[in-house]
Amino acid sequence: MTALALCALAAGGAMVRWRAGVVLPRPLATLLVNIIGAFVLAALVDSQGGSDVAVGVGGIGALTTFSTVVDDLGELWAIRRSRAVAYGAATIVLGVGAAWLGLQIS
Repeated sequence: MTALALCALAAGGAMVRWRAGVVLPRPLATLLVNIIGAFVLAALVDSQGGSDVAVGVGGIGALTTFSTVVDDLGELWAIRRSRAVAYGAATIVLGVGAAWLGLQIS
């Protein structure tokens, strides 16, 4: 059951990330899905059980993206370096803040 749940949640997470990219501009969509992912994954840290592993690895793993952050940073750097620095800082600060908040509620 866990393998099936992992696959289903991975498909769901990937679709949510894709949809976010359709609705929002790319750097903002990437930032948003990564902040949400950091929050949810941190909230699951103290949980026990196979379903939490499926949600964390499958759903949140497919939702979040590091490679797109790096790609966004490269594109922003080529356009305006200050935007790239701001985006990188926002990714780190907001991601850590969301993870901290997720840990507080778990």
